[in-house]
Amino acid sequence: MTQGMVCAAQPEAVEAGAEVLKTGGNAVDAAVATALVQTAVDPQMCGIAGFGSLHLYDPRNGAHLCLDFYGRAPLAAREDMWADLIVAQAEDGFGFTLKGQTNEIGYGAIATPMTLRALDAALQRFGTMKLADLLGRAIPYCEDGFMVRPHVSAYWNQVPTESSPSNKELLTRLPATRKIYLKRGGWLYDAGEILRNPDMGRTYRRIARTGAGDFYSGELAQQIAADMEDHAGLLSMDDLAQCRVEDAAPLWGSYRGCRVATNPPPGGGVMLLEMLNILENFDLKAMGHNSPAYIATVAEAMKIGAVDRENHVGDPKFVKVPVELLASKEHAAKMAERIERGEKTHVPRFKAKVPADTTQVCAVDKN
Repeated sequence: MTQGMVCAAQPEAVEAGAEVLKTGGNAVDAAVATALVQTAVDPQMCGIAGFGSLHLYDPRNGAHLCLDFYGRAPLAAREDMWADLIVAQAEDGFGFTLKGQTNEIGYGAIATPMTLRALDAALQRFGTMKLADLLGRAIPYCEDGFMVRPHVSAYWNQVPTESSPSNKELLTRLPATRKIYLKRGGWLYDAGEILRNPDMGRTYRRIARTGAGDFYSGELAQQIAADMEDHAGLLSMDDLAQCRVEDAAPLWGSYRGCRVATNPPPGGGVMLLEMLNILENFDLKAMGHNSPAYIATVAEAMKIGAVDRENHVGDPKFVKVPVELLASKEHAAKMAERIERGEKTHVPRFKAKVPADTTQVCAVDKN
């Protein structure tokens, strides 16, 4: 198998995707297999109850498509329900730390679970394999366990800022997660040790048997909703039933003669185009890769993108995003002039905390 490639954060996930390509699956099959194994071996970075965007390109017909599956606040959420609990803003600008970490730990932190719906939809529309077969590649890593990688261990033991809970606290405050992540004696698993999550394996076996619909409108959904109600969670059966994947045309831009396709809001693609447009005004190659001038220039472009994101970008269902302005060459030229004049962009923060992370999967087949 030489006409394919898979890239992801963890080797077990990459191996699963490569095996799918080797046995005749296409890039979508491989991406879904990789993503599902990622949920088992890198569980704080992703999960079937997460959210994201899937960008598909088929060079046979030149088609680009973004499948957007962003998590949303439950229908019971209210705009001002936590306003008096704010103590700090996330360092990356997304979200806030609240007193008691209500929005980070436990049932109040749960948004609509989108990833399983999206992976299933992508397979049905563009894949050649069944969800049950690809879940089968993740289940052994749940039941037999996976070796804790240095990155995973480092995240678990990350030292937080003053205003945010430690990642160990995130993992162990609730009995259900203590059962998974603490070994005998109350210690987190170390790098190189084997962590098992048989309950996750049982859930995956059930979904493989009954289908993804069970998670959103079947008996499994009823169990989720009942558990939410028992613990003052906001998620309901109505929220689960309304989880839908949306088709979106990509945003288009250019960078030094190359066409660039990226995801539209609420994704961050418009900021990517803005930053590339700004950097197009500089001779980065002449600066030397990672030289002080190079880093300072790229950092200023990124800061400008961060400020514009926070001032202008949100969910188009609720706010009007000036995409054409932010992605224009004219706007970028003005921003580049500011950098050339030595102006420094300040990214305002209401205090700050350590940002969370995420993950990404990329798969390419012979097409």
